[in-house]
Amino acid sequence: MKKQTWYAAFALAMLLLLGSTTRTYAAETTGYFDRIENGVIVGWGWDPSTPNTAVPVNVTVTNEETGETIHDFEQTAAVYREDLETEGIGNGRHGFRISVNWNSMEDGVYRIEGRTDGRTFENTLTYTVGEEAVTEENTETQTDTNLVSLGYFRTTGYCPCRICSEGYGRTTSTGALATANHTIAVDPRVIPLGSKIMINGIVYIAEDRGGGVKGNHIDIYFDTHSQTTQHGNQMQEVFLLRS
Repeated sequence: MKKQTWYAAFALAMLLLLGSTTRTYAAETTGYFDRIENGVIVGWGWDPSTPNTAVPVNVTVTNEETGETIHDFEQTAAVYREDLETEGIGNGRHGFRISVNWNSMEDGVYRIEGRTDGRTFENTLTYTVGEEAVTEENTETQTDTNLVSLGYFRTTGYCPCRICSEGYGRTTSTGALATANHTIAVDPRVIPLGSKIMINGIVYIAEDRGGGVKGNHIDIYFDTHSQTTQHGNQMQEVFLLRS
């Protein structure tokens, strides 16, 4: 009887230990690099303990030969991805896309590492710049030669509501219907209407202008007012896509 009691106590202790371990693991912030797409680093970051809250990510690009950190990016993982939501990663707004001007870097192999809240991403990536980069494996990623940095712009958001659009709804100054992840409002004196602009890895078309959009300021179209509020005011590097 004593032996059976001891076994029962031991089993209960193990179950409690396993349960505690599972809860601790689930609360850890996680992050992952998916790929490099046309020179853009694509990945996601998430904290299961606050599943619907966007988390900051830190991504570094290091020269493997010299050990020198060439880029150190700080960004909030807040881009919506349907695949993440399908996989149960919060509300799906945990993706990020980081544009890197690889052409400004010396030939060599670069290591890409990420962290969320001090925890290292589950994987790392490498990217080769120079003649060695043209291989069957990575030819697709070497097509960013048409990206031209315009510098850093203040970015805000707007939507079809009366507060944002003053009654114009989705109708833009060029006559096109504004579309999320596509339409931006610009100052035509800085960015000509019709220009293709990349911000945070997403390609937009300058289809609109606004009375409050002056100089190095871009207004990004969103479907809802809550999304514009979530975006807020940011400083982001802007790239022009040359045809």
